[in-house]
Amino acid sequence: MEKSNDTIIRQKRFIRLPEVLTRTGYGRTTIYRKMEDGSFPRSVKLGGPLEDPEAFDSRAVAWIEDEVDQWMESRIGERDLGNTDLPAGQNDEG
Repeated sequence: MEKSNDTIIRQKRFIRLPEVLTRTGYGRTTIYRKMEDGSFPRSVKLGGPLEDPEAFDSRAVAWIEDEVDQWMESRIGERDLGNTDLPAGQNDEG
């Protein structure tokens, strides 16, 4: 990270599926379903389009770390605003 004029400039970083699963607590299927319905950040294909059909097929994907972090912050924000979509007892402040 670099700091300039009180602004923090972060380098973009890709995170792979195991890290996304660890950070969110979701399983693979849930992540892909949420991507499909637009409620989770979309992944980025790391391999380019194949020009040569005999070339190595890289189907690797990753997520942009900042987008996943923002998604997590929005979940926390919803909780803090008292979202009542949670099961009974999960919204209690104790």
